[in-house]
Amino acid sequence: MADLPQMSDGQLETVGKEAHEVFESLQRRITELELQLGQGPRDDGLIRACTKRDVTDRFLRAVAQEQERRRDNPHLQAAAGESLTRTFLEVARHRLPGATFDSLLQEALAACESSGSEQPPTLVPPMPRGSLEESESLPQVLPVVLTPDL
Repeated sequence: MADLPQMSDGQLETVGKEAHEVFESLQRRITELELQLGQGPRDDGLIRACTKRDVTDRFLRAVAQEQERRRDNPHLQAAAGESLTRTFLEVARHRLPGATFDSLLQEALAACESSGSEQPPTLVPPMPRGSLEESESLPQVLPVVLTPDL
């Protein structure tokens, strides 16, 4: 569960689906065991299945909480309103462990400083689909501004 914040949305979705399948399988197995045992004493297999189901249920709730936390992240929502670059940095800051993010950010800053140009680094956006006239009205180069949180 400690790795949930570092997972991508797709990975988190996949893990959640797999855990849900395990949960349903355990639920079916518990039902089968209860029918086999009838009203008799509880079997060790039934106890283990119930324990695994409860742990899986807690894991599913943790996945759901992580997904909700991501949807309601005010820093990410603010960044998304600003620019793609800022949004990407905000996502990376939340997903990558602190030392990894800091190292990558420092490497990117060093690359920008050593480029030798006096202009800020640029990002070339993909060409939009449509006519040439539409693409001429769009900026061909977007500035990239990297500012660490203080």
